[in-house]
Amino acid sequence: MPKPATQMIIASLKQFAITLPDWVDFTNSVGDLQNDSRAVKQGDIFCAIIGHQQDGRNYIEKAIINGAKLVLTECENSNQHGKIEQASGVDNIVMVSFYQLNSHLFNLAKSYYQQPQDAMNIIGITGTNGKTTTSQLLAQMLTNAAMPCAIIGTNGAGSLENLAPVENTTPSALELHQLFNRFRDDSFSHVAMEVSSHALSQKRVLASLFDIALFTNLSRDHLDYHGSMTSYAAAKKQIFTGNNNQIAIVNYDDKQGQNWLKNWPKSQVVWLYGREEGIKSYQYYITAENISHHEYGVAFTLVTHLGEIDINSALLGDFNVDNLLAAISVLLLKGIELAAIKTLVKQLSATAGRMEATSAKNAATAVVDYAHTPDALEKALKACKQHCAGKLFVVFGCGGDRDKGKRPLMAQVAEKYADYIVVTNDNPRSENAQSIANDIVAGFTYAQSDNIKIILERKSAVIETLSRAKGGDIVLLAGKGHEDYVIVPKYDESGVMIGTQKLVYDERKIVADFYKQYNSSAAQSNEATL
Repeated sequence: MPKPATQMIIASLKQFAITLPDWVDFTNSVGDLQNDSRAVKQGDIFCAIIGHQQDGRNYIEKAIINGAKLVLTECENSNQHGKIEQASGVDNIVMVSFYQLNSHLFNLAKSYYQQPQDAMNIIGITGTNGKTTTSQLLAQMLTNAAMPCAIIGTNGAGSLENLAPVENTTPSALELHQLFNRFRDDSFSHVAMEVSSHALSQKRVLASLFDIALFTNLSRDHLDYHGSMTSYAAAKKQIFTGNNNQIAIVNYDDKQGQNWLKNWPKSQVVWLYGREEGIKSYQYYITAENISHHEYGVAFTLVTHLGEIDINSALLGDFNVDNLLAAISVLLLKGIELAAIKTLVKQLSATAGRMEATSAKNAATAVVDYAHTPDALEKALKACKQHCAGKLFVVFGCGGDRDKGKRPLMAQVAEKYADYIVVTNDNPRSENAQSIANDIVAGFTYAQSDNIKIILERKSAVIETLSRAKGGDIVLLAGKGHEDYVIVPKYDESGVMIGTQKLVYDERKIVADFYKQYNSSAAQSNEATL
């Protein structure tokens, strides 16, 4: 990938009233912008920002050792802005003081990489639940409609067939623009990206980035970071520009969405999707009627301000109807006709680790899902219930070092909808797994019930539950989804915890291996009978 020439960093800095002196020499060119010293390569520019958890200024020396050609260091006094000095003890390495660098990082990167997003249509998707599924459904359908769509989110970045891991659901401003630069070179016309509340509140992304901004829903999550639901909602709302440079898509069924609509700016067009009464009173709407659930998926009538058509999908549950409506809203905005949408929906496959069902003849169905909030767990259980002819089992846990208040709430949801419950691990991190389980159990009304078990070792919990369930039953394995690891405490030789460690754990593979063994045993049994 070609690197921006030296004049690009000079021009980019001039926009922020920083002028590099003539004696600064980058030879022919410089490399990428980086804010992680570990990622710095020869010729890169290191942006030493004051972050939420780390102060990049502590890693300047390491960045220079790794090859940084220039250092932009965040200063806390506006009078220092633009100050230029040579790095101590190092020839030809310039350090530039930059006031509020973290806040300006997005626009600096945009200028440096020559606005790669302008060559593509960027669709930002925010909300507590549904971001990953909606973005991947959208990417599948747009790509199949000859509008090549990359994705950025929880499962990685790139095309659906070639996802590269990313550190955060929404990458840093610098990594984001590097991805856009690559997508532009690879001729993607669209990008569907998940936008976290953290990224919005930390200004890693700005609303102006998104041609289309989509809000799925709001329920309890990340209160350990935001402090309150009001603050959490305010962070999500930052995805909207409030002007006609962006089209908004809002879930009409969500209470927070309806609150925003009461004072929606007249200067911004808003499309609504959902299933509640009243949606048709708006100018632009997408809804589903005559919903029916069957063994192999769901069928409904798609009703929109542009007409209606019957839809069949292999996805499970009402909340996936909502995800489909969200994705279809974008397709309609892109001018794709209803008849084509019907075909595109029929071609969809389930998103990895999102209500991903596996079964075998005369065996229970396992559903692997990422649900790790009370609202997501409720939706997943209700979805399974709609397709379940027998008993409904659920295996779940709660993450350590995270919002403890949701643990008893998860228990209440599980007890309300499931017939059998198994409490297990889900990334305990630095916390004691049994203590997390105790917090969950405290939420059960009938904690001593024979239908509630605690099996902390997660693989054992999964295998034992799948083995217990019968044909017609459904086993919801909630919390891990696409993840292929578990984060657990790390102890020294004397038993003292010294941090955390990431262990290999792929629930989707465990399920696949279980059914492979099940089918093999069934085949052997049939041969013996014959």
